[in-house]
Amino acid sequence: MNTAEAGRLLMHAAAFDNRQPSAAAAEAWAAALGNMPLDSDTLAAVARYYSTPPARPGDRLWIQPHDIRTHRAAIRNDRLTGFVYEPQPDDDNPAAYLRNLRQQRALVAGGHREPAPARAALPPANSDADRMKNTLALIGREVPKTDDEGTATVSPLSVPCPMCHARLGQQCKRSGHPITTPHAARIRVASGDPAIDPADQQAADERRAAAAAYLARLTDDERAQLADFEQQLDDAS
Repeated sequence: MNTAEAGRLLMHAAAFDNRQPSAAAAEAWAAALGNMPLDSDTLAAVARYYSTPPARPGDRLWIQPHDIRTHRAAIRNDRLTGFVYEPQPDDDNPAAYLRNLRQQRALVAGGHREPAPARAALPPANSDADRMKNTLALIGREVPKTDDEGTATVSPLSVPCPMCHARLGQQCKRSGHPITTPHAARIRVASGDPAIDPADQQAADERRAAAAAYLARLTDDERAQLADFEQQLDDAS
């Protein structure tokens, strides 16, 4: 808040207490409220202060800068009652989550957003099955599909992804961005199969066995050379 804004705030307070604003007072208030904007909440803080009876009947109310801070904070905190955080795609990053949380709280505290995000009402449904599909669609979950025999299959989003570590109900990610098709490993886990395809697992086992056999054939000198090479790679990294 600059001196001119502080002067306007003092003129607003004068409507309640008949004070005589001055240039010196404006400079003093600007110094005391330097990091506070002159907005509707700041003006409302004055009205809130003067709408509260004094602690002792008959005492004259006389607002000061710390009263502005206290009542403005109370106004903004009241709006945060019932606040519900709306998850964002980058919440897996702690710094991004904290930034998103601060931004959403600031929007609600400033009166620019309702405390809880609006949720669409469930549309009419002719059966419980249709009502379940509508509910799942609203919360972003995939509707379980059925196989040729009509048996329900589990949605891949019902399990964490072993590839990108997406949480329950979250879409899989590639390069930090959500993708519409879940990773194959996640689909296998949701179906009750191992995360790694059996063919891939067999190939990996064969590679490990071949590597072990190769190491067993090395001489002591060759093992020492290999150890030196691995150390060089560690040092370079």
